[in-house]
Parts: sequence; structure tokens; C-alpha cells
Amino acid sequence: MKLQPDGPRLTSYVLGELGAEDAAAVERAAAEDPALQAEIGETRAIQDFLTDRLAPPADKLLPHQRENVRRSARDADRTGKTISFAAFSNALKPWLIPASAAAVLALATSILIRRPAGKPCPVAVATPPPAPAAPAAAVAANNPPPAPVLPPAVPHGPVAAADFPILDLPVPTGKADLETISKAIRIDRQLPPANSIRLEQILNGFPLRLNGVAAIVRSAANNWHPDNRDSGMSAHVATLSTEMIACPWKPSATLLFISLHGNASSACDVRIAYHANPGGVARYRLLGSAPAEGQTAGILPAQLAVDSTTTLAIEIESSKPGGDLGTLEWSTDDQAAPSVSLVHKSDAEPSDDARFAALVCTYAQWLAGEQAGIINTDILAALAREIASSTLPADRADFLELIESSLHLPRR
Repeated sequence: MKLQPDGPRLTSYVLGELGAEDAAAVERAAAEDPALQAEIGETRAIQDFLTDRLAPPADKLLPHQRENVRRSARDADRTGKTISFAAFSNALKPWLIPASAAAVLALATSILIRRPAGKPCPVAVATPPPAPAAPAAAVAANNPPPAPVLPPAVPHGPVAAADFPILDLPVPTGKADLETISKAIRIDRQLPPANSIRLEQILNGFPLRLNGVAAIVRSAANNWHPDNRDSGMSAHVATLSTEMIACPWKPSATLLFISLHGNASSACDVRIAYHANPGGVARYRLLGSAPAEGQTAGILPAQLAVDSTTTLAIEIESSKPGGDLGTLEWSTDDQAAPSVSLVHKSDAEPSDDARFAALVCTYAQWLAGEQAGIINTDILAALAREIASSTLPADRADFLELIESSLHLPRR
């Protein structure tokens, strides 16, 4: 059988649409042709990515529902009444995708792999050339070195894109102890100390699935077999996902969320930097903490643990309409990864996870006493009511109750 790397039979093989005889013929042809192996590996990479990303979304508020929530919040403020977030749960009607995830997956995979010329693909895949296997590779995979110690962290203020066009980003490690915050609010009946709040750790206390542009890094392997994807032609190393949403406390700004996810077998060294577009960005600010050395301290290496996910948030103020906010440049294990262009589309509907992440960032800054006079209890209450749903995961529902309990407590 003579197969071409861009032929439709390879896509049908990956999707499991071929019969046993045709599938065996494809495997025999691929075993003798590295080009076919690479094409099958890339097709499977996109299929795996879409399988993970195209799950049916959680319930979303329709525009008129959001307006009803905001109107109820304003009425409550005028009358002095308290409205529980849970009261809105029963009023929400689920909005579900009418097609099954499997059908969308098959269609999207076909479109991404066979897209017409000139049509950009939202998933970038890097397949570097094969590298010689290190004798101690298996030992290192099973016993990854400890995560490097990052420089001391200090609050990070806004910087001008013209003065600092590049920001080297640390990869946050650890998660905030929400039990300590919960005890202070629910038992001690007072807000925790402002200097104990770490926004980046609270943000990483929740699993988030971003719904924007993503890039995948895949390493090369010496051996290939159709039934062994982990040691196949292009083994997964790391995935970078992004999503942008209007900033709740600053309507003129955009919140950029960046999520890095490691592979299931070995840790990897990640270096990532935000390259601001000076022509479209006035200022930007990394939420949480930054290295004490400043914005130009050089690239910070950080290890992405096995099967872990870490999320960062950047507030970006545009200098003019257009949406081009710059790019993300990154690498894994000193191997360049596909850059991600950051183009904000104001009419794009944000995902439920992005909305929840924006709420987490707003609440963490309020607890830390940041943005005083800008972020207040009215903003927090409105955001929390918009997130409220009867289908919220237990950890998110508990977080909303924590916010509700803290809105009228005194600070230490």
C-alpha cells in the first residue's frame, strides 16, 4: 500500500474508522516510512488534545440572566437586604452543546489536520529532531530532581511596556492553605492577615481548563509502534494554554491566564516569557508575585512536575484598539516551543473556568488589601452571583460560600 503523509487514510486510521485489514496495512507502511510515523504522531497529538479540551462546557449565564443578577444585586444594596448566592442556583437553566463531544472531536480533528491554506490552526505542535538517548534517562524519569528554589517573591506593580517589553515569568509552586483562610473567616470571624495572602497559590488551588489558543511540545523518540504512544514518534512533553477575559476591576484592561500542564511520565524544565507589544500595550502587571531581582532579571528556569498544572495571571492595559497584546515565548528542556500569539477578541465568550479564575484573582487582591477603593464588596458580590450555579463543583461552591461569609468581616 502506497500512502501519502497528507492522505485521508491516516486520519481515518487514527480515528479508528478503518477495518482490521486496512489498519494493519497502514501500520506496516508506517513502520517503514518515518514521514508516515510523524504524521500519525502529530494527528494523535491533536486528537488527544481535543479529547481533553472538547468536553461539554459547564452551565453558562445568558446575557439576560447576567443582567437579572446584576439588577438583583443593585436592588439588594438599595434595600439593605442580603441575597445568598445559592438563591440564584435554582434559577439557572443549563445550556448544553447540542452535538456530542465525540462528533465535535471527529469534525474538529479533520478540520485542524486538513485545514485550507492560509487558515490558522489554534493548536501549534513542535516536533524536534530525534536526540540520542541518555543512559540515565529511565532513572531520571522515575526519580526527577527536586524543584529549583526560586528567588524571594515581592508584590509586582504595573510596568510600562515601552520600558520593559519582556517579562520573564516564574512557574508558581505550591498551593495556598485555604483551610487557614477558612478558619480565620468562618471560626475567628475576621479576615486573615493581608500579608499572608498569596494570589498565585490560591489561583492554583483549583483545576482550570482554559479555552483559548494552546501550544503543544512533543519530543522525538527512536522507536515507533502504533500501539505505544508514550514511546512513539512524538511523545508529549508539555502543553501551554491561554485565555483572555475582560478585567472585572478595570474595564479598560484584559486578564490573560496562562496554564502549563506537564506530561504523565517525567518532569521538565520550563522557561517562559511574556513579550508585550509596545504598539498595543501601555502597561501590564503580573498578579501575585514577581522575582525580587525585577523585570529584567533574566529567564527563570522552573521545573514542571509530573502530570501537574500551574496557572499564571497577567493584567494588561491596551494603549489602542486592535487586540494585539504580544506573544508568549517558551521552551521545555532547552528546546524551543511554538510561540503563542495573544490577540484579544472583545466579542469572544469566556469560559466558565476563566470567569471563576477572574473571581479568584479579584477576591485574593481584596483579601490582600490591594486595589483599595477599586475592588470592593459590591464587585465581589456581583461576580460571585454570576458564577453561582447548581452544577458547580463542590470546591468552587465552597469557595463562593467563603466569599459570602467574608464580605462584612473586619480586618486585623
